[in-house]
Amino acid sequence: MPQFISKLQHNTYEKGEFSEEQPRNLDETIQLIKDFPWDLERPKTDIQLTGPSVTIQDDDINYLKLGLYFGGKFCVYYLDRDNHLYEYHAADIEAVEKLITDFFNQTLDLRIFEKYFFNIGNQPHFITNNFEYHVKVWKIITLALALTIYLTIFSMLWFKFTPHNWVQIWPATIVLLLTIAIIYFVAVNLKDRHQYLQISRGNNKFSYGVDEQHIIVYDKTDIRLILYNQNTRNRSGILDKYEIVFNNGEVIKLSGALLPGDLFLDKLPEKLGIPIIYSRRGLFKRSKINFYNIKFGSPTFFIKK
Repeated sequence: MPQFISKLQHNTYEKGEFSEEQPRNLDETIQLIKDFPWDLERPKTDIQLTGPSVTIQDDDINYLKLGLYFGGKFCVYYLDRDNHLYEYHAADIEAVEKLITDFFNQTLDLRIFEKYFFNIGNQPHFITNNFEYHVKVWKIITLALALTIYLTIFSMLWFKFTPHNWVQIWPATIVLLLTIAIIYFVAVNLKDRHQYLQISRGNNKFSYGVDEQHIIVYDKTDIRLILYNQNTRNRSGILDKYEIVFNNGEVIKLSGALLPGDLFLDKLPEKLGIPIIYSRRGLFKRSKINFYNIKFGSPTFFIKK
């Protein structure tokens, strides 16, 4: 009997996040399914591809994923190596066992499945994501170029409506503005370009390092608060700055170039009750907050500067 890789996904996990991933034979896989807390996680779950489930991968990179469905039923998804997705609704675990057995024996009958017409974005729900993040240098460069174009257009329009004697110096002024913009982005946003972050929503452990040779493992439950300095002029979040303050006083400073602030906060379950302080700022406006002097009455604070 072959051994196929199987893995679990709970209702707190995000897309591509799995645990207990290892090869198992048929009997071990069925036992894994029986031991899964289906009844506990059913009331808190939306019916979708990512959710409480057991996913099995065969040697040909085909996937069979058992999830929840309405009315106490189970939804069985089959994704083949060519990204074709199928769905079948099983009445109970006994019906599921038959499908799992056929999958291991490579005799699964897809005629009872309903085939999806669109096959876009299916694979990330089945493939394990390592959730490793690095500074995206190309995004910083793209944003710098966009800013220089903006400054160029602004300068040309400004000098168009100035006295004639000013027109003679506008080329040098534009070059100066472009140089300042490039230096600013290189100095501020690329100085931490070797940073490494590994974090997912369902795991309280996460790793951070100034580079991949100096990585430290942290626990979300040790976080005292988060200061989120959000840039409201840049929707990509690449200019966001946020700080993680731990109970022992240690502070980690991260930027949106590594991981946008809103995506980072989404990886912190609400049940942890971590206080989050929001500070709004524009593209050039900076704001400073002595957050240690703030009294915490609720998990979230909005501070206008």
